Amino acid sequence: MLEVNELRESRNNRTVVYTEFLEEYNKLCTGTYYGFVEGKDDPSFYRCLINKELPISHKIYLYPAGNKESVKKTYECFDWRRFSKNRIVFLMDRDLSSLINDKNIINDRNVYITDKYSIENDIVSRDTCEAVLRDIMGFATTKQQSIDSVLDLFDKAKDEFEKAMLPVMANIVFWKRNNILQANYKNIKINKIIKIEQGKIVFLRKEEDIIELIYMQSNVNIKELNKIEVQKIEQEIAYMYTTIIRGKYLSKFFIFFCNSIYNDKNSLNIEKTHSGATLGEGDIMRIVAPRCRLSNSLKDFIHKTLLYNYN
Repeated sequence: MLEVNELRESRNNRTVVYTEFLEEYNKLCTGTYYGFVEGKDDPSFYRCLINKELPISHKIYLYPAGNKESVKKTYECFDWRRFSKNRIVFLMDRDLSSLINDKNIINDRNVYITDKYSIENDIVSRDTCEAVLRDIMGFATTKQQSIDSVLDLFDKAKDEFEKAMLPVMANIVFWKRNNILQANYKNIKINKIIKIEQGKIVFLRKEEDIIELIYMQSNVNIKELNKIEVQKIEQEIAYMYTTIIRGKYLSKFFIFFCNSIYNDKNSLNIEKTHSGATLGEGDIMRIVAPRCRLSNSLKDFIHKTLLYNYN
């Protein structure tokens, strides 16, 4: 443990999670690792996947900093002459940093940045959909042919959703590039844009109406819209539509889709073999995330940092 006076100093000058880390840090226990993440739900995702790669008796403590800015401030607290980058890591969402300068992105070998917009983008996949259907929704031993037919519906619906959300993301990029600071795109309600019936997307509004809706929900005056500039941005990002959709929007889509299969199983002619249950709003991290596969980039990161000395 570190000295009391250092703990006292950290409380005055450092982030809260850095202080918590100092109180728990054990320099001598090399099989214990430490990580800092953004949101309070992120540890559920990362702990499960990282532990799958760690040897028996090794473990990781994860500290949610609150947001990306706090993660960076915590990173800046460290004197790396005293701490090992093979035992202390930082895990961040990429967000729109490939399109907009993000001052909170950290470039260091012990910092993992998601391949796509956020960790939810990795969770929402064909493989995860099958795992949820079988483990949670009561299709545990349903014939693979029937499951595959549902997964084909999933792939098609996901592609349609991501393409439909491209104009929405183009407007969000427009807001950020033009410093429209009041824009709160976290308020965009996906259930006002789509619903899913029998595994197929039903759009509740035309594209023009969707744009008006997101401006209203995000507290941006529609007069701020510059259609020519937004169209240019949409063309700019068209090739990356599968990577830049906000993860929280994809999470809603995933819940809608899986619940549709559960509710519409009879019309889809898919037999349930167990009782099962539908997904709730908060189940993405708690129930769905542990069933997703470890991405190659995260696996590589774990082995090059946490398991470097072990390997």
